[in-house]
Amino acid sequence: MSYLKHLIASLLVSHSFVVSAGGLPADYSDSITLSTVTEQVYQRLPGKQAESKFGQLQQANDELGNALFAEPATANLDHFNDAIGSGDGMQEWEGSVDMPIWLPGQQQAQQALSGKIIAQLPAYQSRLRLQASGEVRELVWQVKLAEARLEQAEQVWETAKKLEQDVQSRVKAGDLAANEALLASSNTMEAHSKMIAAESQLSQQLKIYQLITGLQSLPAEVAEASQEQTVVPAQHPVLLMQDQVIARLQAEMGIARFEGSVNPSVSVGVRRERGDDNESFNNSLGIGFSMPLDNQRYSEVAVAESAAALADAQVARQELERQLNKDLLASQETLSATRKQLDLAAKQNQTTNEYYQMQKRAFDLGEINLIDLLRSQVLANESRSRKRELEVQIEQQKALVNQALGIIL
Repeated sequence: MSYLKHLIASLLVSHSFVVSAGGLPADYSDSITLSTVTEQVYQRLPGKQAESKFGQLQQANDELGNALFAEPATANLDHFNDAIGSGDGMQEWEGSVDMPIWLPGQQQAQQALSGKIIAQLPAYQSRLRLQASGEVRELVWQVKLAEARLEQAEQVWETAKKLEQDVQSRVKAGDLAANEALLASSNTMEAHSKMIAAESQLSQQLKIYQLITGLQSLPAEVAEASQEQTVVPAQHPVLLMQDQVIARLQAEMGIARFEGSVNPSVSVGVRRERGDDNESFNNSLGIGFSMPLDNQRYSEVAVAESAAALADAQVARQELERQLNKDLLASQETLSATRKQLDLAAKQNQTTNEYYQMQKRAFDLGEINLIDLLRSQVLANESRSRKRELEVQIEQQKALVNQALGIIL
């Protein structure tokens, strides 16, 4: 009864799956490597545009750290006269320039921050390249999986067509009933429908690959070497980036102890004054010095906030490392399980294929009907497809292990 339902459904949809996806199969090129594709994706990543921020921050900090004074020098001008009072002609002019000077270690701390800022750029670029590597690995292996599924779907369709031709010949010869030809035709149409769906899936994956990479061809060599490391290395790009963030926060903490502080200031000025109209102007030169009496308590809040940010960054690094190791362990376990599954799938494929061949001979001898043969054919097809897909998944899983280890393509 189920086969009759399949027949009716297949007849209804057979005309809607008559055009295969264009541009298949995928185009491969020996001149393109995984590194080539990764570089292409890296250049197109949105995060690439943010690389300039590190240079801009460094330049701004350099200008501040190399400034002559700790704060902008200020010019002052005062004028007093008694025109609205006694009117005796008293006048006083006073001008000065205040020059804040650096506290001990303040300028050096500001200059040290510049080095920590620009040191983030290579780490940021490595992290972006690892992100690009992950995207390339996903894109390439999704194409490979879609190719394997299409390959198997094509084999199923070819097998179904041969069986249909055999059944039609036997129906014409009077060895089989006419309804067997309908069943064989339904089986072929269903196989054709699945093949076209597989073509569509591959076409979709190829278009996604072209959209993200900007390339029309895939690298001819995509397999990666297996890695036996069980712990994420300290040089993992994600950890290196977080290390640079911590280093920058440590430098900022050195500056925080000067936040809220008042810098000592040296002032140089001149004064011009007279008591009344009958007196001559008296000119004098003045030098002044001011300094805070208690800076420490006013910087304590900034120091505490900076220490809290540093502690949060250190905790975040530990959490990142733990998560990366979890991801690595999961990837390696999945790879191990997939390899074991492939061993079983290979044996199962051999067994189901032998069973199908026996059923085929029994059908040829008229010992079983077409439904029984189709059931054994489905088992054989599924077993073969499962084996082929696992072969691809093993290579894909190797790539995922390398991604978890932070290996850049």
